[in-house]
Amino acid sequence: MPFNNSGGINIIKKILLILLRLLTIPYSYAVLAITLLYRKPTNTHKIKPPFWEITELIKGNESLLFDIIANTIMLFPLGIFAPLCFRKSDKPKKIALIGLIVSVSIEIAQLVTTRGLFEIDDIFHNTLGAFLGAYIGCPLAKRIFTEDSSQRKK
Repeated sequence: MPFNNSGGINIIKKILLILLRLLTIPYSYAVLAITLLYRKPTNTHKIKPPFWEITELIKGNESLLFDIIANTIMLFPLGIFAPLCFRKSDKPKKIALIGLIVSVSIEIAQLVTTRGLFEIDDIFHNTLGAFLGAYIGCPLAKRIFTEDSSQRKK
């Protein structure tokens, strides 16, 4: 019989939840470091036209494929962590909105600090990554926050 706290989450689920939430700290730092901290200022404010990466990829510039994949992967963990940290973030649409807000914030910070370009493409790919990650994070959070059926009977 698992130990049950007042919230209905057994001790193993509680420990797993704490560990997963702790992972958000190094993840958040890594995103901040990659997007702002370890970039040198260019002293120019540049805004790229929408979907320029995809257009160039279609034209045959395969070197941009890495950027597209990297930007999609960057906020994928956000889609996993957000439902575990915020119970109301329980649907992929909500996670996509969070990903959009985080991505727009990053792009604006890069534009203002000149530590990168403001790219609609990055916003799209980051948001897509968060949305895809939600398909792991939302069911995982639901499983963690839901009482076991054996506990409900008692």
